[in-house]
Amino acid sequence: MDDDERRYATARLYGRASLAAAAAAVAAAVALLLAFARPWGSGEPAAQGATPPATPFPQPSAVASPAAKPADGGTVRIVEQGFTALRDASGEHRVSWGLVLENTSRTTAVSVPVTVGILDRRGAQLIGRTSDYARHRSTPYIMPGARFGIGDDTYVTRAGAAQMTFRLGAAQWLPPTDPRAPRLTASLVKGDLYRVDKLQPFLLGSPPRAEVHRERRHDLSITFRVESGAREVLPDGHASAVLRDSRGRIVGGTGPVDTVTWTRFPPGWSIQRIRSAGVPPTVDVKRIEVYPEPYYRL
Repeated sequence: MDDDERRYATARLYGRASLAAAAAAVAAAVALLLAFARPWGSGEPAAQGATPPATPFPQPSAVASPAAKPADGGTVRIVEQGFTALRDASGEHRVSWGLVLENTSRTTAVSVPVTVGILDRRGAQLIGRTSDYARHRSTPYIMPGARFGIGDDTYVTRAGAAQMTFRLGAAQWLPPTDPRAPRLTASLVKGDLYRVDKLQPFLLGSPPRAEVHRERRHDLSITFRVESGAREVLPDGHASAVLRDSRGRIVGGTGPVDTVTWTRFPPGWSIQRIRSAGVPPTVDVKRIEVYPEPYYRL
């Protein structure tokens, strides 16, 4: 072994010895800290092997599953419905519609899924595949004896809308005191109906081509007040509006997506807004009904 090899072997030996000494020093320091440290979350040292103190955070409790039927034999019934056929500047056909349901139970809140159909005079379905999602809605929990309205603006495959169908699915019933059924009511503050007349660019056809059409429509802005009985802020607030004419007939509605983005319902009262483009021109702004939803689900 020459001098360079001896120096390299000696360096490796001292390096290993230094690492071993450092490791031993770290282990001794950790053991010393653990010996004198107090356990987290306690003001006094805990006996070794004792059960840790209970967490200060509340644990989730089991909630009852919604019932299939109310105790008093109540049900959900359709009270009113109505619609108006519309057409936008690009030539696409739409239907603005509204529906009012009633919970006839006097003791239990109810949520029910609704399947919507828009038919021609022969009974053919006019809601195409691209708008099929618009056929399915679900109400929030409707309080005992209360009414609730839903509405929307749905594109159809062609002209000729003559009737609407509504099929109610399996209802879920809860006590009105259940936190999943917060008491929400809304009252109209102001409705503004105004005409829009402008040139609007569109991308139409396949492959798409740019076209400019004159857009003539009526837009609607709704300001409403929400009263919330929930103890916390409902962060995903939405609302539907049922639109009536001067004679009180339902002529259309606005959907949950027309609620101003990032709407939240705090406890107590708050002022909220809906903005909808292209509503029936026969809307009577004094007869608008607003129905708040703590969440929106299909």
